[in-house]
Amino acid sequence: MSQILVMFMIVQFLGLLLATQWYYGVPSSYLSSTQAVSGAAGTLIYIAYIIGFSLLIVIVLRFYNGELLFRVLEALVIFISSFFVFLIVAGTLNSSAYVNVAGSPVPIYLMAATLAALLLVVLKNKWPRLRNTTAMIASVGVGIVLGVSFPFSFAYLFMVVLAVYDFIAVFITKHMITMAKAMSSMNLSFLVGVNEVEAVPEESIGKKEMLGYRKELAEARRKSPAMRQIIDSKFVPFAAHIELGTGDLGVPLMLAVAAYRVSLNFTLSLFITIGATAGLIVTMYILRKYKRALPAIPPLLAGITVAMLAYLLVYGYI
Repeated sequence: MSQILVMFMIVQFLGLLLATQWYYGVPSSYLSSTQAVSGAAGTLIYIAYIIGFSLLIVIVLRFYNGELLFRVLEALVIFISSFFVFLIVAGTLNSSAYVNVAGSPVPIYLMAATLAALLLVVLKNKWPRLRNTTAMIASVGVGIVLGVSFPFSFAYLFMVVLAVYDFIAVFITKHMITMAKAMSSMNLSFLVGVNEVEAVPEESIGKKEMLGYRKELAEARRKSPAMRQIIDSKFVPFAAHIELGTGDLGVPLMLAVAAYRVSLNFTLSLFITIGATAGLIVTMYILRKYKRALPAIPPLLAGITVAMLAYLLVYGYI
């Protein structure tokens, strides 16, 4: 679980760092043209898009058993979202050089970002274990683009609506669980995931489940001194597979980036990032204890809200 937490924090802090370059380090004329519709209309458009896209994926999963369509979709998502990340990096390194392409001047940073995004897609297809890396880069790109598209108040409203949707999609309709399982089985870059072995108290496991696990425990105890020590301490080693969606990574970053726009300093953004991290820790604790699928955005939002109230209190706004 610590690996998930580290990946989450990398996305948040890397995204904030690159967001400052969005405003200062790269040509604003090009980047401003990439910003989506902001305000209430933009919020509704994005919400409708996310819900509609999720439902479309569920329908496709019901009637389509192949992987090609999802591989193409993954490639598009990786390319588009990582393009903005590489655009910021390349623009920061060199934003004044141009080359002639078909008689027209093209910024080198634009070509470099395009080639880097294409290369990332190729590398993910060649080495599927790069899934976590590509998912993190994609999350950074999405978080930054949404963060600069929304005023802070609408970004917060957007996250509130997503939290409600996430709760419904996991606990009521459960289609989010169906999507996550399918994406995980195909190793698509819409999730980050880790495999860990954790020690669970024996009394927390049902007798029927333990009965079928006794033979494996005896074999593990015989072969490994470390396992012997765990088992003799009345703990049972269990393989734990934990995953977090790219939306769970990108949405808190979106709010932190939108907060940065308010005063062009990191203070509120850092409070938001700390609150989101605390919310994720609580989520991981509940997941470890109850071992069932959980919506991540509601506890992330709760942690962010508490952190924002702390910010207002510390700086005398309330």
